[in-house]
Amino acid sequence: MPDFNQFKEKLSTSVNPNLPAKELAEKIVLAVLECEYGKNFTLTPGFAKMVNTLAKSIVTNPDLRRQVLSLASVYFDKNNERTKSIA
Repeated sequence: MPDFNQFKEKLSTSVNPNLPAKELAEKIVLAVLECEYGKNFTLTPGFAKMVNTLAKSIVTNPDLRRQVLSLASVYFDKNNERTKSIA
């Protein structure tokens, strides 16, 4: 991934622990594709359908679902630790 900091920034503005698994997968897929291919790529026809299809595939595959939820869990734990250390 070209810019990991950009990916983390996109996650920080779009995900939260209360999202359902499919929406969480959509947000992560969207952040990855934007960071990898740029904002213009997200404006192409059929992009939303592609993100929806990828997220649906992730959520219905037990291994991929577990990986996405694990990624989100680690992200939320680290983000929560930073918030605690600032307070």
